[in-house]
Amino acid sequence: MKKKWNRVLPMALAVSLATTPVIAYANEFVPTPGKPYDDEIQKRLEDNVMEYEEIGRLIDVYNTTLQNLRETYKENKDSMSDIEELKEQIEDGSDQLANAASQLETTAESFKGMLGLESPMLPAGMSVAPSAYAEMVYSSVLLSHQSEQILLSADQLTEMTPEMMHIQILDTPRAALVAGAQSALIGYEQILLQKGSLNTTLELLQAVYQSSERQAAAGMATQNDVLSAKQNLDAVQAGLMTIEANEVKIRQTLCTMLGWAYNASPEIPEIPTVDPTRIEAMNLEADTKKALENNYTLRYNRLSKETLTYGSTEMQNILRTISAEEAEVASSMINLYSSVKQAQNELSNAQTALTLEQMKMDQAERKMALGMIGKLEYLQQKNAFATAKVNVRTAELSLLQAVETYDWAVQGNLTLTQ
Repeated sequence: MKKKWNRVLPMALAVSLATTPVIAYANEFVPTPGKPYDDEIQKRLEDNVMEYEEIGRLIDVYNTTLQNLRETYKENKDSMSDIEELKEQIEDGSDQLANAASQLETTAESFKGMLGLESPMLPAGMSVAPSAYAEMVYSSVLLSHQSEQILLSADQLTEMTPEMMHIQILDTPRAALVAGAQSALIGYEQILLQKGSLNTTLELLQAVYQSSERQAAAGMATQNDVLSAKQNLDAVQAGLMTIEANEVKIRQTLCTMLGWAYNASPEIPEIPTVDPTRIEAMNLEADTKKALENNYTLRYNRLSKETLTYGSTEMQNILRTISAEEAEVASSMINLYSSVKQAQNELSNAQTALTLEQMKMDQAERKMALGMIGKLEYLQQKNAFATAKVNVRTAELSLLQAVETYDWAVQGNLTLTQ
């Protein structure tokens, strides 16, 4: 039975949510103060399941940083008397994402240490695929960028109109928090995948080590072979310990961001694969136009321009900044679109490789049953097959992350360097 967590919706938040557009799954449902969602949606939010598709709503309802920002904005939208308090609240959200980024970076370093482990009986690179390491690094970088985006919005808090203030203390932090939580959950599943893969590799490495000891005793292998096998075994065991520790830390970060107690143990289902229609609907030219219209930094600077004196030095500077930012958005959209297409190709290649390994695995099963191969050879093929399956799932998650990053850029959440 799923354990229910008693999450309390603050009245101020409930009122604010009730006055904003809410998707109603039943035509007869109308949001009211204290009840922003219909019973079906609210019941799903209150269960003990952390679902990827619910991240946006969970952030909206339970993230304390966003709750505080909403309430403070409501109280101060017509004045900037509490600007320092606002900055501190925004920075809290940045800290959450920065911690998750650090945890993923540490895990990536563990993966890096296990790339290409070699021994006379172990195929090179059997433990951690380079693509898994690269994807973990990518996830950590994305989280760092979202953290920086929130910090930037805090740094830019000065005298501003309510609309400018809304962009800086509500729109930008919310988008960064949701996108960051998505990346963290994708990174969490990547860790689980690699942990499972490494456990399979560990079984093989133990067999390799035992085999090398027997061969050395029979004069068929050197002590260096035995030492190499032991070092590979130790490296994977140490890596697993690091990965398991970071698995706990990232789960705690996700729990804190999405409304659970930090030490809770919610069910975390497998993340759904990308709906192909999302990719089919991509139109680079039209999407770039939307991205230029929606980008939070550009929107803020365009509003800022309206507060400046025509022809002033400040006006000239902001016009140059806006022009450079528009060029950067357009260039970034091309790169993000290419990343989606590249991720599609990598998934196709991984699926082809898995088909081949499935055939080899079927052959190994038959040969093992007939006594035509030994345990070590069988375990080598079993590990290769498990690695191929992990590579497909990793490629699916990479494609999802690429699509999410592209869509967020269209919606306006794209960190600019200008």
